[in-house]
Amino acid sequence: MLTKTLMVRVRVSAAIVTAVLLSVTVARADILVMQGADGRLLITNQGQRSGYKVISRHHEFFGSSGMGLRASASGDSSKFEDAMRETAKKYSLEPALVKAVIRAESNFDPKAISPKGAMGLMQLMPDTARMHEVRNAFDPNENISGGVRHLRYLMDRYGGKLDLVLAAYNAGTKPVDLVRGIPSFAETQEYVRRVRFFHGVYRNSEPPAPRPAPMVARVDLAGKTIDQVYGVPIVLRDLRTRR
Repeated sequence: MLTKTLMVRVRVSAAIVTAVLLSVTVARADILVMQGADGRLLITNQGQRSGYKVISRHHEFFGSSGMGLRASASGDSSKFEDAMRETAKKYSLEPALVKAVIRAESNFDPKAISPKGAMGLMQLMPDTARMHEVRNAFDPNENISGGVRHLRYLMDRYGGKLDLVLAAYNAGTKPVDLVRGIPSFAETQEYVRRVRFFHGVYRNSEPPAPRPAPMVARVDLAGKTIDQVYGVPIVLRDLRTRR
């Protein structure tokens, strides 16, 4: 009888220890939004950091829908070009990448909603929208801001490895971290492939950036005075003249 009681206690204790360990693991995996003394925001899953105040705590991102993959033709992106370009520049991302993600996620439908609850142009899940301070996920500007901020977070998390960033945007961070690569989900693999394709298309369709003017202009000086070369009268001071 004592032996059975002892075994039950051991099992209960083991279960409690396991539950505690799991809760610690989950807590460490939470995404923290913190603010430094200078007002800068830090989003991380690496726990609290000295000098930063925790503003909010969120669960890991559980992925998007990739609804736009089912669309055979591209939707109208013209209404969102300025917002995509300006927000991408703000967070140091390529506008073509942001546009490619939106094409794959919603096909430029700001009212898109998936059966899983992903919303708007960049198909933000509710907790992801809250994490990035998106109050109205169906507002194009707010949605793009939240989605691009999340892309920036994933870029920093995965060291700029685009395949991992896209896989995590679609499937969530946990599957990507578990396999340390693209999960073997057919939808996620297709999602990464298609966004890469759209990225290339949009990047190639962008007008080339203007080339900067040369540092030194080549000027034919033969038979010309200095004022003729520069187009303005030049007054030279004779250093030998003393008053």
